[in-house]
Amino acid sequence: MKKLLLPLLAVILAFTSCKTSEKILYLQDLQTGDNFKVQAEKALELLPGDKLSIIVTSSATPKLAQQFNLPIVTIQAGSVNASSSNQVALYTIDESGCVDVPTLGRVKVSGISRSQAAQKIQDLLRESHLRDAVVTINAYDQYITVLGEVARPGRVAISKDNITLFEALGLAGDLTIQGRRDQIKVIREENGQINSYFVDLRSKDIFNSPVYNLKQNDIIYVSPNKMRMGQSTNNDNSVRSISTWLSVSSVLISLGILIFR
Repeated sequence: MKKLLLPLLAVILAFTSCKTSEKILYLQDLQTGDNFKVQAEKALELLPGDKLSIIVTSSATPKLAQQFNLPIVTIQAGSVNASSSNQVALYTIDESGCVDVPTLGRVKVSGISRSQAAQKIQDLLRESHLRDAVVTINAYDQYITVLGEVARPGRVAISKDNITLFEALGLAGDLTIQGRRDQIKVIREENGQINSYFVDLRSKDIFNSPVYNLKQNDIIYVSPNKMRMGQSTNNDNSVRSISTWLSVSSVLISLGILIFR
């Protein structure tokens, strides 16, 4: 019967290894040569509260273009004098989705991409004030919040026009071994409502999820697995310890019976 010991242990280890892999490996059903459609990459739409730099330039009349660029003004306490720098101040999109551009007035930019907003303001300037105006817009202070079982929970800065769920999790240091790959929750505010979505990192279906391409202010929450949750209370740990030892004892007894039978 001793000859059965090693094969039996090998089967137990293989079974344990397979079950563990099923829980932690990403995109398990993605095979070499797979071809399937995914959602097109979409540029982030500007939202109320976003901060923008709007820079206007002109080769023919650079001085005229300068009046459209808001300088940063520094006012010293107790002084009537103010100084300005060559830096450009940031616009904040108000609750109506507008920014107040000098001479143009209020321009709505929410709901469109950064490049579309630049084109809109450029067209308005060329129609009225500056025929060769070139407008460049950059967005600042756009974030996604990643919470739960990741290496570095917190806010993740968006540094480009689009960001995917995998990129955001990567910037947060990836999931810990205690994080559930099959239950990633994404919370998003849409049209005045809070919507929640669940995605499974183990399946290629994630590429067609409405939250695969993220938006600024999205919240990603990674749920802990049962072992992690069990660590939160001493009672649960005690129960798990007893259960573990009972399981080990049962296996050892079974092996002993097989060996010395």
